[in-house]
Amino acid sequence: MNNNNNSGFTLTELMIVLIIIGIIAAIAAPNFLGLLHRIKVNNSLELLLGAIRETQRQAMRQGKLCRVNINPNNNIITANPANCLLNSRTIDDSVIIRTNISGSPPNISFSHKGNTTKMGTIVLSSNFTNTQKCFVISLGLGIMRTGNYVGSKTGNVSASNCKKE
Repeated sequence: MNNNNNSGFTLTELMIVLIIIGIIAAIAAPNFLGLLHRIKVNNSLELLLGAIRETQRQAMRQGKLCRVNINPNNNIITANPANCLLNSRTIDDSVIIRTNISGSPPNISFSHKGNTTKMGTIVLSSNFTNTQKCFVISLGLGIMRTGNYVGSKTGNVSASNCKKE
């Protein structure tokens, strides 16, 4: 009585399953990486917007001029004086900052009333996705809006290319 009961998978079956998994991973990986970079750009916009709004609030709360500095070279957002922004913010290195706001580094000043003497546009993008997000601040009252930037990924930025989401 010879009971030769082999259970399990053959080597050929395992190889076929691994090949199918590899093909699925090769198709899904670029889409997943694109999603991650879109999330980084969106999170960077929220980080930027939060820092600018906090600086505006601190200027009104402290009754003095506060300036938020946006440095596109190292992706760090700071304030002057330092107590106008409780913590500096660092935007992910894979995110590119472009702006038409003047200053070295580009900056936005808020008066004790929350008003600003500058207007401008900031565009956040990544080389790994087509997503471009924008931030526009108006002269005077400092009204802010965000949106999707439909302009070129290179060259000058313009508020007219910042479209509502």
